[in-house]
Amino acid sequence: MAGPVLILCATRLEMAAFLERHRSAPTDDSPGNLDLMFSPDRSWHLVISGPGVFNTAWALTACLERFRPSFILHTGIAGVFAGTNLDTGDAAVAVKDTYVHAGVDVSRPGQYAACSRLSPLPFDLIAGQGLTRQGIYTLDLKLAHACRQQLTRSLNCRVGQGPFITVSAVTGSPGKAAALSHAYSAVMESMEGAAAAHVAALYQIPMAEIRAASNQVGERDKTRWDIQGAVHTVADICETIIKERPGS
Repeated sequence: MAGPVLILCATRLEMAAFLERHRSAPTDDSPGNLDLMFSPDRSWHLVISGPGVFNTAWALTACLERFRPSFILHTGIAGVFAGTNLDTGDAAVAVKDTYVHAGVDVSRPGQYAACSRLSPLPFDLIAGQGLTRQGIYTLDLKLAHACRQQLTRSLNCRVGQGPFITVSAVTGSPGKAAALSHAYSAVMESMEGAAAAHVAALYQIPMAEIRAASNQVGERDKTRWDIQGAVHTVADICETIIKERPGS
């Protein structure tokens, strides 16, 4: 694959350990306050999108209008679901990402269905991609498998693989987390993945989504989180992928 790897992350906090290792990386003073930096040899670019689906879609679109990367590495910290055999500090690679708020709510009046799968929309969110009617974005499986193989060899943690979900409201209880896990068989929950996958699909750029677990989904007691451990795993993920460039 030609071109740089585009690392996409929501916040500088999540990239803190990586940025500490790359203090000399130049910053691009881009129009529209796009937070973009790159390696001196231009082998990778990093864009900090801001949290949530809207910031992610805007930042990634702004980048892809300026240059074409070989592939997108979408990363950051995330909540991990119970029953996945993963813990805080571990990593996982997505095979697909579902925006759980896309679809039609067909629940009966008074029926609580917030954690159930919605019925498909009557139209594609991306023309010709029927799964997007349910907010489902299938990622590049060849790239995902190559990334997992490399990370399994390189990281000092477990590396899982499976479906991710994207939410706009962070899950606030173990009960709701269990319901989401049952509905989607998800490994991790984030607030940006499906938005990045949507834009990547429109521009026909391969994307790998790889995240580090900072907490259990539904656990709101932050004394039980390990943000710093997850941040260091994110840095290790990025170092491995930009060095070995899977698929190239």
